[in-house]
Amino acid sequence: MTQSEFAAVLDHHDALVRQCASGRLPFWDFCAAYDNFYWSCALDGHEADAAGRTLLATFADRIAPHRVLAETILAHVCSDANAESGSYGKSGRFGPEEAMARLREIVASFGTTP
Repeated sequence: MTQSEFAAVLDHHDALVRQCASGRLPFWDFCAAYDNFYWSCALDGHEADAAGRTLLATFADRIAPHRVLAETILAHVCSDANAESGSYGKSGRFGPEEAMARLREIVASFGTTP
């Protein structure tokens, strides 16, 4: 993938994050469209060759919010019904309302990116 192609992919996923954070895209619709972007595109570099690692390093600042989103929100979110279950809460899981609040914090902390 070229730098411009990768930038376009990041632009698309950044826009999804902003749309969800602003409330224009419902959380579960966001999850479906976002498709665990950080993991599904292996943005941690575990599948990358030398050229891929260079590309990821070039865009590290743009990738960082997606890592935070994957690790701190998407890895822990569950349905409202499950969030109300004591065992889910005790294990650090939370519902979409809390996920949205955390998503807004990520967007605010990273400024215009995503």
